[in-house]
Amino acid sequence: MNEPWGISGPAFAWLYGVCAVLPIAFAVAHELWLRRDTGARTVPGLYHLAALADGVERVTDTAVAGLLDRHFLRPDGRGILHPVKPVPADPFERAIVLLVHGHGTGLRELRSKMARHEVVRELRADLEQRGLLVHENRRRKGWQYAIAAYVAIFAMGIARLANAVPLKRPVGVLVVLIVGVAGAIGLAVWRQWPDRSGRATAAAGLALRFGDWDRALAGSAAGKVALHGLQAFPDRVVAVTLIKTGGTRARLFAGSASTCGGGASYAVGSSCGGGGSSCGSSSGGGGGCGG
Repeated sequence: MNEPWGISGPAFAWLYGVCAVLPIAFAVAHELWLRRDTGARTVPGLYHLAALADGVERVTDTAVAGLLDRHFLRPDGRGILHPVKPVPADPFERAIVLLVHGHGTGLRELRSKMARHEVVRELRADLEQRGLLVHENRRRKGWQYAIAAYVAIFAMGIARLANAVPLKRPVGVLVVLIVGVAGAIGLAVWRQWPDRSGRATAAAGLALRFGDWDRALAGSAAGKVALHGLQAFPDRVVAVTLIKTGGTRARLFAGSASTCGGGASYAVGSSCGGGGSSCGSSSGGGGGCGG
């Protein structure tokens, strides 16, 4: 037989194409299996609800909302959060206050720090244990196995190409397949990147809708934010400020809501022109409240 490696070009291309599809198919199937409905329906508390509704960023927003509502934090005109009262007892709120202590911290930076904080890591571990969040290490492991398989497949394709070119065999299809494998490696690398926000299982959505959790939580400012995001915070001016500076996805709300004048600094609790939104005294330029 004059065929390289004892197999014809079309037969090798067909087998190589199958090998190029299998690793990513198994990795996707593995991730879908991890996201299955585990049967869990109990959501223990407020921060569990927030994490299931929109990841660990929502956990940070929920704790901030509770602190703002009880006047433990104050946002200035730039959206920088400043502590006002002593450290609260709640571990999530305590972590927030300690992180913003000093010159204050913006919401975007605060979310990034909280994603790596011990209390958030413990919350994610608890949700994973309950079957409400995907085990991130297991999810990444499937894609890491796919990367290892693709590296071997890519090397095999290069070896076949190096063998076929001197023999002047057609290599167009093989080159396309090798490029496809290289793209699959890039996709697998991207998919195995750590997700600090968390990925909810199918059980999580059912638990939020029909599961066992205290519905009274939804009535508080923190509970509204946990379930619906910062746009649900009762004080619209503070909500707009945090949405704009936090880089959240709720920018349409930020653009449509009314705000106070340019350099005003916001203080939760004081009213703006008799309405429900709050605005403190002007701090250096820009109009204040009311008009």
